[in-house]
Amino acid sequence: MAILFFLGFWLACLAGLWLWKKSLFIATWREPYFADTPVLIESDDWGPGGDFHAERLTQLLSMLAQHKDSENRSAILTADMVLAVPDVAKIEATGQYHRRMLDKDFPAIFQALQQGIQQDTLVPQLHGMEHLNGKAFAELCQQRDPRLAIARASENWWDWEKLDSPLQGHYVDGRNLPTQAISAADARSLVADAMHYFTNMFGYPSLSTVAPCYLWNDEIEQSWQQQNIIAIQTAGYRCTRRDETGHYFQDPPLIRVGNTNRFAQLYLVRNVMYEPVDGKNTPASAFSEAEIAYRQALPVSISTHRYNYTRSQEECQQAIAGLDQLLRQIREKLPNIRFLASPELGECLQNKTDNIVNRFNQHQWPKIKLAATYRKTGAFLYRLYYRHRKLALIGYCTGLIIPAWLICKTSV
Repeated sequence: MAILFFLGFWLACLAGLWLWKKSLFIATWREPYFADTPVLIESDDWGPGGDFHAERLTQLLSMLAQHKDSENRSAILTADMVLAVPDVAKIEATGQYHRRMLDKDFPAIFQALQQGIQQDTLVPQLHGMEHLNGKAFAELCQQRDPRLAIARASENWWDWEKLDSPLQGHYVDGRNLPTQAISAADARSLVADAMHYFTNMFGYPSLSTVAPCYLWNDEIEQSWQQQNIIAIQTAGYRCTRRDETGHYFQDPPLIRVGNTNRFAQLYLVRNVMYEPVDGKNTPASAFSEAEIAYRQALPVSISTHRYNYTRSQEECQQAIAGLDQLLRQIREKLPNIRFLASPELGECLQNKTDNIVNRFNQHQWPKIKLAATYRKTGAFLYRLYYRHRKLALIGYCTGLIIPAWLICKTSV
């Protein structure tokens, strides 16, 4: 009798929850669920820099080559590329904006990138023409604005990371707060030029992108769509501007993997933070986030910016060793992992190819398997548990957590 009572009680609870959260349950169930776990390493800001960046990149890629997935593919870096930096000397001499280009003016770095492509440890994608607003930079340069003193004092300057944070936005003008979005016409021109240069440099267009400083809006997405970009890398939100205090304004504040915008572009979401130079992330904390993603049958998408590997030699070695440790734990403890680059996951989610194809060297691997019903059910319950505290609390209070827990534990 007790068993029948609990079954009846749980069925009544489930009926009530269905009436209350039907749209949430349907939307969550329709998300992608993976049997083979995609593991991505998304790394922004690669591009112009000191010659030592080439050596650091080579060290990083050599470590990635040692890690193989279930199809014997090496771990692969999605290197989100900055294509140019301002040519400060020419700007000051002419009053017009001029660039120093990655391929022509930074040959050692460009060669290291090309070697990574051929060795299948690196896939380039578009970050931006620059990691700043070129038009605003030129005007500040002419005005001898003190915020550009370090750039004007350095011969062959390239280190945009030392600029004030608001000046590093690409699709906004950050000279004054609040930031102002660039015009739709400027956006179209800037993105088209960037895609032209990217394609000439790397031999194939970028299929995904991520905005510098995570600052972009609908006009930028439309400009990307016009250049056939199918996937947008995110940190789980979109920022359209910074207010007068410098605070980032999120719109939308929450993005899930596989969500689409009004231009039919897919959003990808970084869910594992590995930025050790910031002092916030460790291999252990990153692996905990990877485990949570795996339980939910989500891609494991690691965020790790270039600066982790281009500061001091000691910081670089520690960052590479930590990422090595993280990838080893993922390989040893999470079954059926598949190393992918961001555009490959985008094409997979849009069902554009039968196999996984690296468009930059034409290497191919078997397609990614999606989760079967029972695995999907457990992952679905995990998603509800991790995302919605009220539902988790109801589960504990009603006892529904017991059958949910059994499904989750036996489905992984």
